[in-house]
Amino acid sequence: MGVTGVSGTAFAAGSATVHPDGCPPDPGYSFSAVTHTYHDMVSSVEGTSDETIGIALTSGKTVTGTITGTVTTEESAIFASAKESVSASLAKAITTSVTYSATWKIPSSTKVGYLHAGADEEKMHWEYGSTGGNCVYHISRQGTATFPYHVPTFWHTS
Repeated sequence: MGVTGVSGTAFAAGSATVHPDGCPPDPGYSFSAVTHTYHDMVSSVEGTSDETIGIALTSGKTVTGTITGTVTTEESAIFASAKESVSASLAKAITTSVTYSATWKIPSSTKVGYLHAGADEEKMHWEYGSTGGNCVYHISRQGTATFPYHVPTFWHTS
């Protein structure tokens, strides 16, 4: 989908309907509270000060994300697919097709460091609504979307 944003920033997707009565256009789907979480797909590698460590994410590893909610939504707005009923969760999987690797030299100022490989997961609140009489905005559907945003991702911690 290519949805990106700063954590906590709201933005809308899709086309807007213009109302002849001067009300604001319908935003359709809107997304807010965007956050990123890193998930290990393989065990992290540990090293000490001034050491160079490496890690590989092998072909065929899978990360699964879910959409949760209690109402019907057009999945295409989130996953570019057909209409689905979202009751507990709707899972989407992303699988790496080739092997990726990375290295990191632990700074001398760091006692112990860890190199990780996995997925950068994007999570956001979504709403779908429209503008009704008296220009009042009504939310008809909402939920939380969580899915792998970028596979692979490499990061380090200390």
